Amino acid sequence: MTRILMFALIAVFLSDPALAQAPQTECDRLASHPSDTQNPAAGVAHEDYNIPAGRAACRDALDAYPNEARFYYQYGRSFFYKDDYDAALPFFQLSAEGGYGQGQMVYGLVLMMGYGGEPNECEAGKWWLAGARQQHLYTKVYLLQNWMDGLFDDCGLDLTEEEASAMVDDAIALATTQQARDDVAQLKDSWAQR
Repeated sequence: MTRILMFALIAVFLSDPALAQAPQTECDRLASHPSDTQNPAAGVAHEDYNIPAGRAACRDALDAYPNEARFYYQYGRSFFYKDDYDAALPFFQLSAEGGYGQGQMVYGLVLMMGYGGEPNECEAGKWWLAGARQQHLYTKVYLLQNWMDGLFDDCGLDLTEEEASAMVDDAIALATTQQARDDVAQLKDSWAQR
Protein backbone atom coordinates (compact mmCIF):
# COMPACT_ATOMS: atom_id res chain seq x y z
CA MET A 1 0.00 0.00 0.00
CA THR A 2 2.79 2.42 0.87
CA ARG A 3 4.57 1.72 -2.41
CA ILE A 4 1.37 2.43 -4.39
CA LEU A 5 0.84 5.70 -2.52
CA MET A 6 4.44 6.73 -3.19
CA PHE A 7 4.09 6.06 -6.93
CA ALA A 8 0.82 7.99 -7.02
CA LEU A 9 2.42 11.00 -5.33
CA ILE A 10 5.38 10.91 -7.72
CA ALA A 11 2.99 10.78 -10.70
CA VAL A 12 1.06 13.79 -9.39
CA PHE A 13 4.30 15.73 -8.78
CA LEU A 14 5.62 15.05 -12.26
CA SER A 15 2.35 15.83 -14.01
CA ASP A 16 1.49 19.06 -12.16
CA PRO A 17 3.35 22.04 -13.69
CA ALA A 18 2.78 24.07 -10.52
CA LEU A 19 4.76 21.49 -8.55
CA ALA A 20 7.44 20.46 -11.05
CA GLN A 21 9.95 22.61 -12.89
CA ALA A 22 11.56 21.65 -16.17
CA PRO A 23 15.26 20.82 -15.97
CA GLN A 24 17.89 23.16 -17.35
CA THR A 25 17.91 23.11 -21.14
CA GLU A 26 19.78 24.74 -24.02
CA CYS A 27 17.08 27.40 -23.94
CA ASP A 28 18.21 28.36 -20.43
CA ARG A 29 21.88 28.36 -21.38
CA LEU A 30 21.39 30.34 -24.62
CA ALA A 31 18.44 32.62 -23.88
CA SER A 32 18.04 33.37 -20.17
CA HIS A 33 18.89 36.81 -18.81
CA PRO A 34 21.70 37.35 -16.25
CA SER A 35 19.38 39.31 -13.93
CA ASP A 36 16.91 36.43 -13.67
CA THR A 37 17.28 35.18 -10.10
CA GLN A 38 14.96 32.20 -10.72
CA ASN A 39 16.72 30.73 -13.75
CA PRO A 40 18.96 27.67 -13.41
CA ALA A 41 21.54 29.06 -15.90
CA ALA A 42 23.95 32.01 -15.69
CA GLY A 43 22.21 33.96 -18.44
CA VAL A 44 23.25 35.80 -21.59
CA ALA A 45 23.44 39.58 -21.93
CA HIS A 46 21.62 41.25 -24.82
CA GLU A 47 24.81 41.88 -26.79
CA ASP A 48 25.84 38.20 -26.48
CA TYR A 49 22.45 36.69 -27.28
CA ASN A 50 22.62 34.51 -30.41
CA ILE A 51 19.07 35.04 -31.63
CA PRO A 52 18.76 32.13 -34.12
CA ALA A 53 20.33 29.61 -31.72
CA GLY A 54 18.34 30.87 -28.71
CA ARG A 55 15.08 30.90 -30.65
CA ALA A 56 15.61 27.33 -31.90
CA ALA A 57 16.59 26.06 -28.45
CA CYS A 58 13.56 27.68 -26.81
CA ARG A 59 11.21 26.39 -29.48
CA ASP A 60 12.54 22.89 -28.71
CA ALA A 61 12.17 23.48 -24.97
CA LEU A 62 8.58 24.63 -25.40
CA ASP A 63 7.83 21.55 -27.49
CA ALA A 64 9.18 19.36 -24.70
CA TYR A 65 7.76 21.41 -21.78
CA PRO A 66 4.74 23.41 -23.04
CA ASN A 67 3.70 24.46 -19.51
CA GLU A 68 7.08 25.91 -18.49
CA ALA A 69 6.58 29.68 -18.19
CA ARG A 70 10.30 30.52 -18.17
CA PHE A 71 10.67 29.16 -21.72
CA TYR A 72 7.93 31.53 -22.95
CA TYR A 73 9.88 34.47 -21.55
CA GLN A 74 13.17 33.30 -23.06
CA TYR A 75 11.54 32.61 -26.43
CA GLY A 76 9.99 36.08 -26.34
CA ARG A 77 13.45 37.61 -25.88
CA SER A 78 14.46 36.29 -29.30
CA PHE A 79 11.73 38.39 -30.93
CA PHE A 80 12.11 41.43 -28.66
CA TYR A 81 15.80 41.76 -29.52
CA LYS A 82 14.85 41.88 -33.20
CA ASP A 83 12.39 44.72 -32.40
CA ASP A 84 9.47 42.42 -33.25
CA TYR A 85 7.35 43.53 -30.31
CA ASP A 86 4.10 42.14 -31.72
CA ALA A 87 5.65 38.67 -31.72
CA ALA A 88 7.43 39.05 -28.35
CA LEU A 89 4.59 40.41 -26.21
CA PRO A 90 2.31 37.34 -26.32
CA PHE A 91 5.19 35.18 -25.10
CA PHE A 92 6.02 37.62 -22.29
CA GLN A 93 2.34 37.66 -21.36
CA LEU A 94 2.14 33.85 -21.31
CA SER A 95 5.23 33.76 -19.10
CA ALA A 96 3.76 36.35 -16.73
CA GLU A 97 0.40 34.57 -16.58
CA GLY A 98 2.27 31.32 -15.94
CA GLY A 99 3.72 32.86 -12.78
CA TYR A 100 7.35 33.28 -13.85
CA GLY A 101 8.99 36.22 -12.02
CA GLN A 102 11.25 37.34 -14.87
CA GLY A 103 8.32 37.14 -17.28
CA GLN A 104 6.24 39.25 -14.90
CA MET A 105 9.04 41.79 -14.57
CA VAL A 106 9.62 42.10 -18.32
CA TYR A 107 5.92 42.06 -19.21
CA GLY A 108 5.39 44.85 -16.70
CA LEU A 109 8.30 46.76 -18.20
CA VAL A 110 6.98 46.53 -21.76
CA LEU A 111 3.54 47.62 -20.54
CA MET A 112 5.13 50.53 -18.67
CA MET A 113 7.09 51.59 -21.75
CA GLY A 114 4.09 51.25 -24.09
CA TYR A 115 5.48 48.61 -26.44
CA GLY A 116 2.57 47.48 -28.55
CA GLY A 117 0.20 50.20 -27.32
CA GLU A 118 -0.30 52.97 -24.80
CA PRO A 119 1.77 52.85 -21.59
CA ASN A 120 -0.16 51.20 -18.76
CA GLU A 121 1.45 51.91 -15.39
CA CYS A 122 -1.27 50.25 -13.32
CA GLU A 123 -1.12 46.99 -15.26
CA ALA A 124 2.68 47.08 -15.04
CA GLY A 125 2.45 47.56 -11.29
CA LYS A 126 0.14 44.57 -10.98
CA TRP A 127 2.65 42.30 -12.74
CA TRP A 128 5.59 43.72 -10.79
CA LEU A 129 3.77 43.09 -7.53
CA ALA A 130 3.16 39.47 -8.55
CA GLY A 131 6.83 39.01 -9.44
CA ALA A 132 8.04 40.83 -6.33
CA ARG A 133 6.16 38.38 -4.14
CA GLN A 134 8.48 35.70 -5.47
CA GLN A 135 12.24 35.42 -5.09
CA HIS A 136 12.86 37.69 -8.06
CA LEU A 137 15.17 40.61 -7.45
CA TYR A 138 14.38 43.13 -10.15
CA THR A 139 10.60 43.03 -9.84
CA LYS A 140 11.18 44.04 -6.22
CA VAL A 141 13.50 46.88 -7.30
CA TYR A 142 11.23 48.20 -10.09
CA LEU A 143 8.06 47.87 -8.05
CA LEU A 144 9.42 49.57 -4.94
CA GLN A 145 11.24 52.43 -6.70
CA ASN A 146 8.12 53.30 -8.69
CA TRP A 147 5.83 52.76 -5.67
CA MET A 148 7.92 55.17 -3.58
CA ASP A 149 7.80 57.67 -6.48
CA GLY A 150 3.98 57.55 -6.32
CA LEU A 151 3.51 56.08 -9.79
CA PHE A 152 0.96 53.55 -8.52
CA ASP A 153 -0.95 55.85 -6.16
CA ASP A 154 -4.15 55.62 -8.22
CA CYS A 155 -3.78 51.94 -9.13
CA GLY A 156 -5.11 50.27 -6.00
CA LEU A 157 -2.09 47.98 -5.58
CA ASP A 158 -2.44 45.75 -2.55
CA LEU A 159 0.99 46.59 -1.10
CA THR A 160 1.54 47.66 2.50
CA GLU A 161 4.54 49.42 4.08
CA GLU A 162 5.30 46.24 6.01
CA GLU A 163 5.35 44.06 2.90
CA ALA A 164 7.40 46.64 1.01
CA SER A 165 9.94 46.78 3.85
CA ALA A 166 10.23 42.99 3.81
CA MET A 167 10.79 43.13 0.04
CA VAL A 168 13.72 45.51 0.58
CA ASP A 169 15.26 42.98 2.98
CA ASP A 170 14.61 40.16 0.48
CA ALA A 171 16.25 42.19 -2.29
CA ILE A 172 19.41 42.58 -0.20
CA ALA A 173 19.63 38.79 0.18
CA LEU A 174 19.04 38.20 -3.56
CA ALA A 175 21.76 40.58 -4.79
CA THR A 176 24.64 38.33 -5.81
CA THR A 177 26.45 40.41 -8.44
CA GLN A 178 28.12 43.80 -8.04
CA GLN A 179 25.53 45.44 -10.32
CA ALA A 180 22.70 43.93 -8.28
CA ARG A 181 24.31 45.01 -4.99
CA ASP A 182 24.66 48.56 -6.36
CA ASP A 183 21.01 48.60 -7.49
CA VAL A 184 19.85 47.28 -4.12
CA ALA A 185 22.00 49.80 -2.25
CA GLN A 186 20.25 52.57 -4.19
CA LEU A 187 16.86 51.00 -3.35
CA LYS A 188 17.82 50.75 0.33
CA ASP A 189 18.88 54.42 0.38
CA SER A 190 15.62 55.47 -1.28
CA TRP A 191 13.66 53.39 1.22
CA ALA A 192 15.46 54.96 4.17
CA GLN A 193 14.80 58.50 2.84
CA ARG A 194 11.16 58.04 1.84
